Amino acid sequence: MTDAATRKAISGSAIAGNGTSGQATSGSAASGAIPDRALVQAATALITGSASAAAAWRKAGAPSAAAFNRALTERYGLGAAALAGARQRRSVRLAYGGPYDAPMTLRYLGRDPHNQAEVVQGRRYSRFITLDKRPLPVTLTLAARTCTLEFPARLRAGEILRLIDTTGHMLGLRQPVAAFQRTAEQHDVLRPIVQAMPGVRMIQTPNLWEALSWAIIGQQINLAFAYKLRNRLIFLGNGHDAPAPRPLPFPTPGQVLGLTPDALKQAQFSRQKIAYLLELARQFETDGLAALSLDTAAPEEIEARLLSIKGLGRWSVAYGMMRGLGHLDALPVGDAGLRQALRARFNLEAVPDPETQERLMAPFRPYRGLATYYLWKSLDPANFG
Repeated sequence: MTDAATRKAISGSAIAGNGTSGQATSGSAASGAIPDRALVQAATALITGSASAAAAWRKAGAPSAAAFNRALTERYGLGAAALAGARQRRSVRLAYGGPYDAPMTLRYLGRDPHNQAEVVQGRRYSRFITLDKRPLPVTLTLAARTCTLEFPARLRAGEILRLIDTTGHMLGLRQPVAAFQRTAEQHDVLRPIVQAMPGVRMIQTPNLWEALSWAIIGQQINLAFAYKLRNRLIFLGNGHDAPAPRPLPFPTPGQVLGLTPDALKQAQFSRQKIAYLLELARQFETDGLAALSLDTAAPEEIEARLLSIKGLGRWSVAYGMMRGLGHLDALPVGDAGLRQALRARFNLEAVPDPETQERLMAPFRPYRGLATYYLWKSLDPANFG
């Protein structure tokens, strides 16, 4: 992969398979005085072995080796030494960058024990991450302070960096936990929730396609049936007519477009869900969404583009921006869990209407999406009494 292609891959949007966050760091925001392009090139040189750590930090223009390592850790969750041996080891160990509740993350990832695309066994989480329509099997082992990412042999340096980026996105490693906690400290309702769950991060999907697909599948049905439909989509998209050995790759937009409406109907998808899902797949497959630069576009522009797609309403779009792009201020007004949590935490007599939800969540800007995630978690007595 060329330097230009690597840079584009790393900083590209998390649309249908490259997995970086819509709020991913860019320029010098994550790396102090080191431009992001230079940091990516230096990281690539470390992985390929074409430069020593000393040569890499000088080439990147870092003022010191310590500054270079800090920039790498902020950007990727690991330093120069870990990157240097990554391809040979076929693994890297990522730092969480602050408090991290690994057990809660694993419970969330394993909430559907029959999930065809994601498998949790103890501290290990396995799934496929798709890069350029090529599914790659990965395993994450979540320990108390770090997460180990294992990946296949013979990957290019750019692919390894993209897997590292996607993992950081999925686990919420770049989320501004300290800033959010300072916001929460100012609010009597949110403060005790955050204090009870200091290591919670918003767990995200690898890309926007997967998040929006799940949003459409879950519309107007209970969670148990939504799980069944998602699993049926996964094994149908992989060419199976019954559950297969797990995990399977989450189907790409092209694979979903290859399914007939009759096959989806037999899998108990409603006519409306079939139409919405196929239209969403067409938008991704024909570059209808890829033409929008999700890294640089304003949230309002992204929201407007997504709302123009038939089948995506205000809740679905906010959910996709939260879970697929990492937009931490996206607010899923109308969400059943949010309504329930607001009623309980604010001691309301009735479920709040959309206007009231907006008003109650306004103090949590610019982290209303992250606050929503904490409110969801507060509904589970195991997390918050």
